[in-house]
Order: sequence, then structure tokens, then C-alpha cells
Amino acid sequence: MLIANYQAVAILGDHKEQAAMMVLHVTGAYPTKQNPSEGVFIRTQVESLAKLGIDVDVCLLNGTGIGKYIKGIAEVRKAVRSREYDIVHAHYMYSGWTARLATALPLVVSFMGNDVYGDCSEWGEYRASNRVLHGLFSRLLSYATAHNIAKSAGLAKHLRAKTTSIISNGVDLDIFYPRAVAKREVGLKEDEQHVLFAGRPSAGGYKRYPLAEAAFELVRQSNPSAKLVTLDKRPQQEVARFLNAVDCLLLTSAHEGSPNIVKEALACNLPIVSVDVGDVAERIREFEGCYIVPDEPAFIAEALAKVLVRGKRLSGAYAAVDEMSLAKIGRRIQSLYEHVLSRSCRRGEVGA
Repeated sequence: MLIANYQAVAILGDHKEQAAMMVLHVTGAYPTKQNPSEGVFIRTQVESLAKLGIDVDVCLLNGTGIGKYIKGIAEVRKAVRSREYDIVHAHYMYSGWTARLATALPLVVSFMGNDVYGDCSEWGEYRASNRVLHGLFSRLLSYATAHNIAKSAGLAKHLRAKTTSIISNGVDLDIFYPRAVAKREVGLKEDEQHVLFAGRPSAGGYKRYPLAEAAFELVRQSNPSAKLVTLDKRPQQEVARFLNAVDCLLLTSAHEGSPNIVKEALACNLPIVSVDVGDVAERIREFEGCYIVPDEPAFIAEALAKVLVRGKRLSGAYAAVDEMSLAKIGRRIQSLYEHVLSRSCRRGEVGA
């Protein structure tokens, strides 16, 4: 159902005499009072596009399991009939299929990671059939769209190259930036060191929380007071405070696209230890105090110990994240929309 309208708040530059572009975003994840972190990066992207002069509606697919995407076909059709949209932009593969089956409007789909790679156990073990089907349905959909957005180069390899661009999610630099936050302000003890797990243990097996726990047991052998911290269903402002209070971020996922928590941690100058997944290596390799390690407890523990002994924040990471600000990523998506519409118009002229 339609849950939000973000009317264009600014028409910039040479486009100020034109009517605002109208885009319908389709998603199965969006922030709620019960879970303010669910799909928050989609909401911030939508808000950034409205600031660029795009009129955006959000159609949230409600329900559970595959049923919500089947039921969502009628919901998207109803939404499309309500206004004259120029483009439909779906987030994740299943929402993309819902939108494709609901309308012939130009479709942009953002592929995130799970939707392409499939599910796995808490130790990163995939069911072959599940992974093959997710990869197959993602690739087929990528041929049925006007354009695709992959969050990392690794994801893009699974999609139609001709119509795929690599655009990661933007970071809200008004929320995530370096500042002094006392540990006691977020309920942590000042005389302890804290490592924040990058994800919710409840988010799914692919986050591999047991791997993080196994590594941390080794860390505690030499640093008994060290603590592994998890966050669940927290608003962005609270996440930012934790990123400025803890000593390190730990990522152990079996797969990712371009995890926002890594970019948000960099914006807070927080050291990061991660397995080689998604685009994380590309993001952190230039910073002293960050480590890419094999996905084995001993290697992870060794890197964590180095970060905790060093006891320093990163230098210059916030400035490096500027290229991934919401405004700059929003302009890239706006340009992509304009490209899609220009191609659509040319095809219409040829067919006339």
C-alpha cells in the first residue's frame, strides 16, 4: 500500500521550469515505530531524491513470505493507476518481480545482496538450490528492467552488464560524523573496550554471529574485560552514538553488497575488522587501523586484538566518505532516471 509521499522540495538548475519527475518506489522493507532500522537506507534515499526535485511515493508490500510479493502485484497496480508515474524503482529482487508483473512502466531495480546470493546458515553454509534460484531469478529480472543498480561490483557480475550501474547506498553525514561520545552515554562502562557487531544476530544466518562470538572468545583470553556489543532495531541517531562510543566494528557476514554500517563507521572514524565481503576491502584498505581477514576465528581475533591495543580512532576516514553522501548518491540516481526516461522517449518516437 502507499505509505508515504515525498513531494519535490526543490527543482534545481535548468530543470526549474519543468514538472517534477514522478517515481514510485516499491519495497518490502521500510522503517516503522516497531523497527526503526528496517530499510532505513531506502527511506533516506527517497528523502534525498525529493530534495533534488523528484516527486516520490513509497509503496510498502505488507505481509510475510513470498505471499506478500504475490499480493503486492495488485497493490502496485492500484498505486500506478492513482498517479502518472514516470518510473517505478523497486528495492530487492522479489519487489522487483512484483513491480515488473504489475506494470509496463520503465522499471529500475536495486539489488542488495541477499536477494542475489540467497540464504545461508549461521556458519555460512548455502543450500545449492536456494543459491542457484536466487541467482537465476535475479539475472532473469535484470533482463526485464530498464536499468539495474548493484550495490557492489561483485553483485553486478550476476546481472545484465549492459543495463547495470554500481551505486552504493548513501550515508547521512548529518547523523554520522566524528564526535566525542562518552561510553556511559550509551550504557557502556568507561573502563572496558567494546566491539560492535555489524548487524543484528536476528537478521539472518548470513551475518554469522557465531563466528563473531567464537573470535571474541579468543580475544577475551588476553583482554578479559572486552565486550562484544549488538544492536537491534535502533534508530540511526542511536546507532551513530554507539559508533562514536565503541572501539571497533566487526563484520563477519557470508555475503554483502555494500554494507551501510561500514560506511557509517568510517564517517565516525571507527576502526573496522571485516572478512573479505562485498565492497568492504575497497572501502577500508587505505586506513591504518582497519583489517580485512580470513573468515576464521583466530585471524579475526588477532586483528581485533591489534585494534584494541592500538586504541586509536581512524584519521581522515570521514573526509573519504564524502563521495558517498546522500546528496551525491542521490544525484547519481537522478541522472540514471533521466537516462532511463530519455531512452524510453526515443523508443516511443521510433514506435510512433
